Amino acid sequence: MKNSIKTAGKIFFLTVFFLASTFFTPPLFASGKKKIDLTIWTLFSGGGGFIMTGLIEQFNKEHPDINIEEQKIEWGAYYTKLLTALISGYAPDIAVMHLAILPDYASKGVLNDIGKDLPAAFKDNILKEVINRAYYKGQLYAVPIDAHPLVMYYNKKILKEAGLVNARGEVLLPKTWDELFKYAKQIKDVTGKWGLTSETGAMLGERWWISLYSQLGGVFDPQKHTVDVKIAAKTYEMILKFYEQGVAFAGGDYAEHETIFINGGTGYHFNGVWGMAIYPITKGLEFGVTSIPAIPGSKPFTETGSHSFVFPKKRDKKKLAAALTFAQWLSAHSLEWAKAGQIPVNKTVLNSEALLNLPMRKDYIGVAKNVVYPPSMNGYPQLREQMWELGQRVIEKDLTPEEAAKALNKKIKEITEG
Repeated sequence: MKNSIKTAGKIFFLTVFFLASTFFTPPLFASGKKKIDLTIWTLFSGGGGFIMTGLIEQFNKEHPDINIEEQKIEWGAYYTKLLTALISGYAPDIAVMHLAILPDYASKGVLNDIGKDLPAAFKDNILKEVINRAYYKGQLYAVPIDAHPLVMYYNKKILKEAGLVNARGEVLLPKTWDELFKYAKQIKDVTGKWGLTSETGAMLGERWWISLYSQLGGVFDPQKHTVDVKIAAKTYEMILKFYEQGVAFAGGDYAEHETIFINGGTGYHFNGVWGMAIYPITKGLEFGVTSIPAIPGSKPFTETGSHSFVFPKKRDKKKLAAALTFAQWLSAHSLEWAKAGQIPVNKTVLNSEALLNLPMRKDYIGVAKNVVYPPSMNGYPQLREQMWELGQRVIEKDLTPEEAAKALNKKIKEITEG
């Protein structure tokens, strides 16, 4: 009798195990008796922060043997605090990191190489051009979770007020930069409101600049550590036109530009896709979203960043396995994260009908086909800050486009050769 009970027990156990392995993707961390506690640092605020917190809480409920505690760090201080924590040995188990920043951290030897710890099928299911950015000198250091390109928002009421409609009453969307300038000027002349807003630090000096530079045929030469000075100058010149003619707002910070758009003070507005976490629920805002304009003959190449998870180097292999279980789980659940506006890089989620059924996603999801990443190089955090400053100095007439282009090239050489 006892043997029969034992046999029945074994059969029951094997049956449960078989069903579990059939219907659920096996995590890297095998469930055990002792709960594994992890910490994660994030830099998200607003709607995106709320969604990420909800996902972490959902993961904790579904994984009783793992508990992740989130610590939100203010964006402006995030990377300074993270670097200090990594060097001092008090880093979190998981940290959010932009892929453009990755080389600076991977080169310091403070992150785990996770290439052998992730299934090949999982890595293959991430967009190739994105996961390639997660490598440094042949080793994989990050799990990408999204792409967040620059897009163009527009206020339908203001465009109609300015007469920017076709015969069917549909608002006109500029396909080229000349059209954008023409339409923006018409808005300013007819309504007195701004034709265009774009935060003049990172949004202008880095994101808008990289997009336009790429459309003009410019590339960053990783061998010579240079940009094409003539194309760089032309890029600054085209941006400057909007400010010289008074159709774009040159003052204020990111929050002020956001306020102007939300309150109906501008026709067109450059921002990242994360605006979709807030704009659809903003009362009275009748808006649309589309790709930025393009140079005639060029695709609408658009700068993008990507959030990823990195794993500070620690000795506890069980914690690393649990952390990677979370990263894979979130990638598979990135449809929820896409509600913050981000574009999933998990192919299964990206190609799903559920994603296209989210509000307005069909209007901008195609941007992902033409994204351009910042140069993957050590020292990019310093370079990007210089780009922000140069863009501001150009529109303030403190530097000519030619002077700014030369200064940018000089800074690149200082960083890469210094």
